[in-house]
Amino acid sequence: MSKEENDVKTPSEIISGEEVEYETTTSRKNVFLWAMYDLANTIYSMVIVSLIINRYILVIGQLENSMSYGSISFLYGTVSFLMQFGVAICVPILGALSDNVGKRKPFVISLTGIILLFASLLGFFHDLTTVLILYVIANVAFQFSLTFYDSMLPFIAKREDIGKVAGFGVAWGYLGTIIALVIMYPLILILGDTVSTPPTPDYGFSGYWFTFVIPMVLFLVFTIPFLYVREKQKKSKRPPIGRLMKNTFKQLGSTFKDIRKHKSLFIFIIGYFFVADIANVIVLYMTPIVTDGLIIGGGSTLFAILFIIIATMSAVAFTYFMGKFGDKYGAKNTFFLVGALWGIALTIGVLLVFVTPYIDIGLNLPFILSLLMGIVAGPALGGTWVAQRIMVIELAPKEKFGEFFGFSKLSGKLSSALGPFIWGSVMLTYDVIGKAAYGWAMISVGIIMGIGIFIISLVKRD
Repeated sequence: MSKEENDVKTPSEIISGEEVEYETTTSRKNVFLWAMYDLANTIYSMVIVSLIINRYILVIGQLENSMSYGSISFLYGTVSFLMQFGVAICVPILGALSDNVGKRKPFVISLTGIILLFASLLGFFHDLTTVLILYVIANVAFQFSLTFYDSMLPFIAKREDIGKVAGFGVAWGYLGTIIALVIMYPLILILGDTVSTPPTPDYGFSGYWFTFVIPMVLFLVFTIPFLYVREKQKKSKRPPIGRLMKNTFKQLGSTFKDIRKHKSLFIFIIGYFFVADIANVIVLYMTPIVTDGLIIGGGSTLFAILFIIIATMSAVAFTYFMGKFGDKYGAKNTFFLVGALWGIALTIGVLLVFVTPYIDIGLNLPFILSLLMGIVAGPALGGTWVAQRIMVIELAPKEKFGEFFGFSKLSGKLSSALGPFIWGSVMLTYDVIGKAAYGWAMISVGIIMGIGIFIISLVKRD
């Protein structure tokens, strides 16, 4: 682009008379520094959320509160519903705030401090109420940080590279899972496994405070490079807090009024509500699916770790190419590919739950199919986030990237509120039908995903 072209300011590049700068070059070093936060926060997501917290709460509920497996699963789903609903309400406000402030990195760093503190405290308590409160605070901060982090994309990479950068960030982030789980593996060997199913639930490795602190230390260490990311920012100084908040809510009100002008984005937000459900549920219930639903390797968390590593390595290998696919064929076709991958993974999982009482490790068809399920689910999960990022960039006005990321997050967060509630409601049947409840739960999220893919197929670029 010539200097003369750079000097021409279109209306979409002005917010309240202030110039908004977007990145016109892509620095590999800067992208790497940005992506290091993907790696760091994945340690929290996969270790605390996917590996530990659900089964930790299941054990606490059964041992300390004499609750049944089904009832504590329902309580966990209900708390997740209320937490994510609150997040959903706040996310668009945070997106608009990031647009008006013109700086996103400071918010990410501050919220990370909250995550590190409250997630580290989880292991010091076996009181159900205290643990749930600590988890809610840590997870709300985590969800908020992602809104600011995702909205940095147009300000650290040029537009035509955003798909590749998004794919690289997600793929690189999954390396955090491998690093963290490799660290967790010896803890389980030494301290014993967590057993969440009746009749003999046991804390095992999750009963020690350092099980929670160690991954948070890793989170902190890998966040350090992110401190040096260069982010394009507004040239003007940040306005006073009063005017800042006024501009933020004014921008939100304007977007709500003008939503009819962004019909395609509105359709996408509705569709993404259904599609995001499956990704949010799988992240939340990944370990129980393997240990309590499929019962692979006797329901051992050690195999669950290996299973997650296999899925993660697949995600690392293929998610980057999901981003390149999105750059070439567009976000909608990327969602079609994501839907196909999820369909394959869920079909395998449902068949294994209903057909096999348990799965032995070895050269047998059920075990091979379970590995295939993990291999396919990896890029399906990573591709969900990549496709969402690309779709927002395709549809959103330049001056409202942060806000529209916020609205897409609103859809995803409402979905992540409803998903666990539906899953938890289905799991109430566990006390009657046993592990078959996991099969029906996976069928329910598969149907919801199919509805979302159909709605997204109606999206047309304006």
